[in-house]
This record gives sequence, structure tokens and C-alpha cells, in this order.
Amino acid sequence: MKSVNMNSGSPVITLNKLCKVFHTEEVDTYALQDVDLEIKQGEFVAITGPSGCGKSTLLSMLGLLDTFNSGNYILNGRDVSDLRLRELAVIRNHEIGFIFQAFNLIADLSVEANVTLPLTYRNMDKAERRDRVLHALELVKMEHRLKHYPGQLSGGQQQRVAVARALAGDPKLLLADEPTGNLDSKNGEVVMELLDSLHANGSTLCMVTHDVDFAQRADRVIYMKDGQMVKGETSANATSLEDVGELAS
Repeated sequence: MKSVNMNSGSPVITLNKLCKVFHTEEVDTYALQDVDLEIKQGEFVAITGPSGCGKSTLLSMLGLLDTFNSGNYILNGRDVSDLRLRELAVIRNHEIGFIFQAFNLIADLSVEANVTLPLTYRNMDKAERRDRVLHALELVKMEHRLKHYPGQLSGGQQQRVAVARALAGDPKLLLADEPTGNLDSKNGEVVMELLDSLHANGSTLCMVTHDVDFAQRADRVIYMKDGQMVKGETSANATSLEDVGELAS
């Protein structure tokens, strides 16, 4: 278990009373309710809990992919609560890297083109883009698959390419939504070792996962139920599988 140092960095994320409500004629359903959260620079936070508890909804809010009804979100010292869609898109592209369960690679683009794609929306010359792409692929040990297509890769290899795509933009925050959910145990371990390495080199990570063993590799584990945070601990004291079952019941 790695040592936990949660006082070394300034906050990357600060949430105050964040709420997400779905309105219908019969009832209002709270996907998130009064969520308070702080994630510091260089910290690795895992969010876990039963299906439907709000984990992925929260991650979408952190990634500026979805809106919330009330509360405040401070990202890297800037309140992003009331920004326009275009401003949010620029922040997503420059400051946030995403790793998805389903990889979200484009089938008819090569590995190189998939990793390059997010950089094409920046004011960056072709040589710099290629240098960033090659460096990112080297970090995940996929530079030898540069010209291959997603269909020619295993699930584990596709996820490593997805990680490279997230890294190429040099984001201040990495968000991972069930990054091992579509992988067997061996490839899941490879991806987790890669995330461990990125964290050890200073990356700030927030990961949603159902896998409690993988969650315990983070500095801090947050447990959610019914749109609320019900428990948060350092990984050294993280809740057992049996306790998580009790929280989910």
C-alpha cells in the first residue's frame, strides 16, 4: 500500500452542495444530492458504490460533460458553474483527460489518428502534435501499434491507446470511468499498473469503479449511495467487500 499524502497539493476540484435532479410530472429524482468534495493536486481518488448510486453522474459533472441544478464547482481555482458551453468545451479539451469503460476509439481511424484527434482542436502545429502523440504512446507501450486500427487490437491494448489519448493533451486532471470494466483480470491489472504509474509521476486521478480491490489502490476511497457520499476513507482503512455490500443494501 502506498503512503497517503493529501496535503501536498492545492485543490484541483472543489464541489460545494452539488445537486443533480431529474424532474418528472410524478416525482423529482435526485441523481446527486448535496455533494461536497475536494481533490488535491497529485491525489488519486476512487469512487465506488452500488449501481445507480450516482458515481458515473458525478464523474460526468467533474468532466463538464453534464450540467447540475445547484451548487458550485471550482476547477483549478476557477468557478465553472455558470460558464457557457463553448467555454466548457475549451476547458475539457485543455485541462481534462477521459478514460472510458468502452474505450470510445473511432474504428476507422488508426491508433495514431485516434490519439491525435483531441489535439486537432488546439492551436498546435503538426510537429508538436506528433511529438505529443508519440510520447503518449511510448508511455503506454503502444508505439509499435501506431498504424494499427482498433479492431486489430485486444481490449487491453485498446484501453492503453485510450489512456494515451487522454495523456496526449497533458491534462491537469484524469477521469477514469470503470477503466477495467470491459477487461479480463490480467488486462485490468495492466491498466491499473499504468494508472498507478501515472499517479506516482504526479497525475491527479479520479476513478469510478465497482472493483473494491482496484479502488483500494487509490489514496482515498469514496463510497456513494442514492446520490450521496456516505463514507470516505484513506485506502489504508478502506471498506471491505462485505462492508460495501452493507452500504449497497
